[in-house]
Amino acid sequence: MRESEDVQRKGNRMVGQHFSPCIGRYAERLILSAICALILNLSGSAWAQDVMTLTPTKAAQLAVKNNEKVLKAQKVLERAKAHLQTARSVYLPQVGLTGYYEQRKNDDLDLDGKDYRSGVSISQVIARFGEVPQELDLAQEDVRKSGIELKSAKQEIIFGLRRLWHNITLTEEEIQQRGAIETTLREKLRVAKRKHTEKRIPILSVLNTELELAEQQLALNELRRRLDIDKAELIRLTGLDALAAVRLAASLPEDDITLELAVDLALKNRTEIEDLEGTISRQERLVKETFWDRIPVLDAAFRYRDAHLFLNRQHRTWDTIAAYDYPMLERETDDTGPFNGLRDNRDGWEVRFDLNLSIFDGGSTGGRQEAGRAELSRLQLELMALRKQIRVEVRRAYREVANAKERTEIEEKRVQIFEQRLRTIERVLDEGLDLPSYRGLTFDDAFQAQAEFTEAQRVFYRTRRDYAAAKENLREMSGWTN
Repeated sequence: MRESEDVQRKGNRMVGQHFSPCIGRYAERLILSAICALILNLSGSAWAQDVMTLTPTKAAQLAVKNNEKVLKAQKVLERAKAHLQTARSVYLPQVGLTGYYEQRKNDDLDLDGKDYRSGVSISQVIARFGEVPQELDLAQEDVRKSGIELKSAKQEIIFGLRRLWHNITLTEEEIQQRGAIETTLREKLRVAKRKHTEKRIPILSVLNTELELAEQQLALNELRRRLDIDKAELIRLTGLDALAAVRLAASLPEDDITLELAVDLALKNRTEIEDLEGTISRQERLVKETFWDRIPVLDAAFRYRDAHLFLNRQHRTWDTIAAYDYPMLERETDDTGPFNGLRDNRDGWEVRFDLNLSIFDGGSTGGRQEAGRAELSRLQLELMALRKQIRVEVRRAYREVANAKERTEIEEKRVQIFEQRLRTIERVLDEGLDLPSYRGLTFDDAFQAQAEFTEAQRVFYRTRRDYAAAKENLREMSGWTN
């Protein structure tokens, strides 16, 4: 009995020693599997977070918000507005504190004294007339130009985004269509190889199918590379993270617009017209301001105690300024002192006028008026020519859309015809059908039909892109960003 118990314990130890490594290896594999599943789950979650679905409206908003070109134009406009604020600062109250202290001594004159004064001054422009000052005029013009540049930058970004959107959606549709053709060709090649093995068709039929499949695969690879580049450009325009993945929600809707509406939109939205109209408005003001050259030059000032009223002139601009200079701390005067008469008497009032009337200026004013009117007429003629040119451009773009649409419909029909012809030739050669119109066919005819079908496909996809480009060109000619 004791021997049997010893044998049993020894057997149990041997079994434990045999299964312990297996259990350890199993536990290690289980832990590794759990870690890999966790990593895959985390990476899958991170990847899912990077995928962003974009609608046309959302993409346009992101592009206008994040694109560097638009942001730079915004900063240029902010800078111009800051300069304009500086030029207009004269219209706001000017407040300042002033003060001085002086001490002197002269033994020969028995002079030993000091003088000091401090005060607060407040001034305000209460009226301005005459020409717009040059600094203010240039600041206003800079703001106007910067605003137009910002609008132009936004339009350019939106138009570029829409072109990319068309390219991406058309590429994805073409990949899907060519993918279906590739699947059909793979099945066709499998059947052709089987028939060749059964000695039912020659090897040329198999090679022809392989060539057709290779051409479709080449086209698919080129489309996938193009899609990758276009999506990278889309991400750049919208300002998204460079490693983010995007998915377009839908194609851009078709535009329902008449020629008359397109012309009206162009005349309303084109930045060239807006810029020229602003220049004409400024020139009209400059022509009117030549009137001030004939006004007498006048400077005046009035003071009562610490209150002042000035009429100051700078070139042909007059500012009426009200000021108050209140002395907060001032040395008391000594009426018996020798320098008492040198101090201002602020208890009274003072009036001053300065008038200068030009009798003859050598024709300077008249020449300036004529030059201003001539420049205004030139700008108005330029605006008329620009409007006519834009009408022609929009009309040309509108007609090109119609032409591109018709070409796309024709090429689509051509693809259907050449595909049907190719498939019929293949059936005649593979199955030996006796069709009156297809008698005497050779594999050269099959190769030619395949090349014609491939070329028809290429032309059809190109005309679809041309049609999309023509529609976007019409939008750009119209300045239509909605």
